Order: sequence, then structure tokens, then C-alpha cells
Amino acid sequence: MGHKTHSFSRAYAANDIQTIEGFNVPPTQPVAPFHAFASVMKLLANKEDTRQVFEIVSAMAGKSHHRFFERFVKSEYGRRVVTEPVKLEEIMTRKDWLRSLPEGSVGRAYLAFMEGENLTPDGVVGAAEEAGIGYTGETQFPEMRRMSLNFEVAHDLWHVLTGYGRDTLGELCLLIYTREQTGNEGLRLITWIGALAGKLEQPGMKILSAMKEAKAMGEKSSWLPAEDIEAMLAEPLEAVRDRLGLIEPVIYKSIPLEQKSTLLKPRVEQTQTQREQAA
Repeated sequence: MGHKTHSFSRAYAANDIQTIEGFNVPPTQPVAPFHAFASVMKLLANKEDTRQVFEIVSAMAGKSHHRFFERFVKSEYGRRVVTEPVKLEEIMTRKDWLRSLPEGSVGRAYLAFMEGENLTPDGVVGAAEEAGIGYTGETQFPEMRRMSLNFEVAHDLWHVLTGYGRDTLGELCLLIYTREQTGNEGLRLITWIGALAGKLEQPGMKILSAMKEAKAMGEKSSWLPAEDIEAMLAEPLEAVRDRLGLIEPVIYKSIPLEQKSTLLKPRVEQTQTQREQAA
């Protein structure tokens, strides 16, 4: 079974529940580094096994999830997300509306990215469900669950905004950027081990330089989770990138795609869930 640090369907006794900015949140769970390391090994064996990312992040979250929630709900957009609520998982599936937005807009770029990669917002949510992070059913913590769902659905939009692709190096760079934005140490663990494995496999690739560039972007840009995504979708992509301080990932883009696409190719075909079902 997965490490269910943030399983929102789990029930807690009333005296264990904490509050942040007036909202109930589950108690902080202890860090589980051994579980995280095991999940990193599975992820390296198959980068498509997205469930492992959630396992690692949950296992290493510690107090970072609570700190993130506090900062999020203190922002105007974050408060709307958890109280109205803003249902990003529905907004980002409105393909006809996204297609009607101006050429060069964030929404059109996002739609092109999702269709080009054959992705849907449901895919990320499904991977989270596999890892035991329940987004349906009863919960004592609807606001924290709503924040987490919003964040997961926004992942592919962050690819578009930062300029990082879905190749392994692009995912590593985006995780570094996300680590700087969220403070979760699980993401640091993934990127460290991923960088080591990548350098051993392709020592000539500028992996560390590209990752350093991603770290600088994460440090210098605005705090992306507080940005109004629905309003942003109609804006010109380049104008949004300038406004948010998202620097061009020059080093990452200088590496040929055919070279990046061969980095850490999966050694197994099945995801963790498929392997468990076959056992």
C-alpha cells in the first residue's frame, strides 16, 4: 500500500485535527525517507510511473504541506479556490473555450501542449488517486483537498509557462522549479537522484547546468500558486512569462530533443499499479 500522508479520505479524531486560517487540516505526518527512497528507485525504473512522484512528495512533505496551505489561502486567488470553490479540473477540460482564446494566449498554448502529448487533467488526478491521495468521497478537510487538486491540475500548465517539456530532463527541471516554489523536500530527493542517474548515463549532457537554471527560475519568479489561472489563460503567453519573471530556459532548450528523449528511458513497461494488479 502507498504512503498515505495526505489521504483526504482518512478519518481523524477531533483532538488530532489542526486549524490554519480557520480551516481544518490533518495533523502533520512524520517524514518517511526510506519509503521515499524506495519510490525513487521505482520512478527511475519507469518515469511514466507517476504514482511514485506522489508517494515521494507525501513521504517527505513534513510540515511543508501545511506551510504551503497557509500561504495559499492567505492569497486572494487561493482563498477563492478553497471557498467558492474554483474547480480548475473542470475549467481546464473546456477544449472549445480554450480553442476560442486568442492565438498566442496561455490557454491556446496549454491546449496545444495537452493535445500534442495526448494528456488530460484527469491523468494527473488519477495518478494521485493511485498513490492514495483521495479527491473524491467524504473528507474532513475539503479546503486542503481543493487546494491540492488545484495544484495537481496546474502541473501541465506549469510545463507551458516555464518552457520545460515532458522529457526526463524537462520533468526534472520542472520539479526543481516546483521545489523552489513549494519547499517540499521530496522534490529535492527526486531531482538529486535523477541528476545522478542521468549523469552516469549521459555524462556529456548539460544536466546539472539545466537544473541550476531551473532553480534560479524558481527563486526569481513570482509565487505561481497564487496566480489566477482562469484569468491568465486569455493573456498572451509571453506577456505572462515576463510579468511572472519566468526566465527562458536557455540551457535546457539548447540540448537537442532527440538527446533529451533518450535520457533515463523506462526499463519496465508497467506502472506500479499495473504490477500490483498482475501479482
